[in-house]
Amino acid sequence: MNIFASLIRRSERRRAYENLRQFDDHLLRDIGLQRSDLHQMMTGSRTPHVKGNRTHE
Repeated sequence: MNIFASLIRRSERRRAYENLRQFDDHLLRDIGLQRSDLHQMMTGSRTPHVKGNRTHE
C-alpha cells in the first residue's frame, strides 16, 4: 500500500469523524449510526458499508 494513499484515507476518516461528532443522537440514528459507531469507524474496526442494516424505531 502506498503510504501517501494511507495518509489521505486517514485524513478523510478523521474529517468525517469530526463532522459526524457534531450531529446529535437523533440525527445519527436517522442515518443508521449510533455514537458508539463513530469511535469504531475512527479506529478502523468498523466502516459504514460493512455494518448491517438497522431497523428504525
